[in-house]
Amino acid sequence: MIVLQHIWKQFHEKVVLKDLSLDIPDESRMCIVGGSGAGKSVLAKLILGLIPLDRGQILIDGQSIQKFGKEEWEVILDQFGVVFQGAALFDSLTIRENVGIKLYEKRQFPPDIIRAKVIESLQRVRLGEEILDKFPSELSGGMRKRVGISRAIIHGPRYLIYDEPTTGLDPVSAGAIDELILELSQEAGRTSLIITHDLETVRTIATAVAMIHQGQVGFQGSASDFFSTNLPMVQAFLARG
Repeated sequence: MIVLQHIWKQFHEKVVLKDLSLDIPDESRMCIVGGSGAGKSVLAKLILGLIPLDRGQILIDGQSIQKFGKEEWEVILDQFGVVFQGAALFDSLTIRENVGIKLYEKRQFPPDIIRAKVIESLQRVRLGEEILDKFPSELSGGMRKRVGISRAIIHGPRYLIYDEPTTGLDPVSAGAIDELILELSQEAGRTSLIITHDLETVRTIATAVAMIHQGQVGFQGSASDFFSTNLPMVQAFLARG
């Protein structure tokens, strides 16, 4: 379980998150929503240790990540898979190299085993080995998103974090990505955190929703409660969607 306790994050004079607390239960599919600049992606980066906290603490299975040494933190990070906004593939690397980059860096497996694992991971997202030697620029936007997911799941992570997974996709491609996220979330022990502004994604995937408003969690509850609440901040957000 991931627990955020009284989180503060400020960039120069702008306070992005202020005294924010949030529980992300094990095996949940939590969608984080909110307006542009609300701090949704900042929240994910804090969980991953990509940027430092100003105040507060983040607990993973009851242990504060601020107390981890470098080696302990690397063990924790191995439990995470991240699908970055826009897929964030390396343009100069082939699809095989992009998907297998974590395995190549660790050097735990010979190249032929890594290649087999890459093919298996691509198949999980409905892609075939014929794209192994292609470059990201040769793929459609939807295919690049799938490759990004393939890279995130290749090592069997316990936590999957998706940052705006359907942004820039047509409705059909976005729906296919939502279905894929839902399918991958069914694996035992997996917790999914989806940062999104796509209300259809929330309807399709979420078991829980947290809305960030003015630096804090303005709403937290089930997806059905999110769409039925009379809270003005939620109603205004839904009206924009």
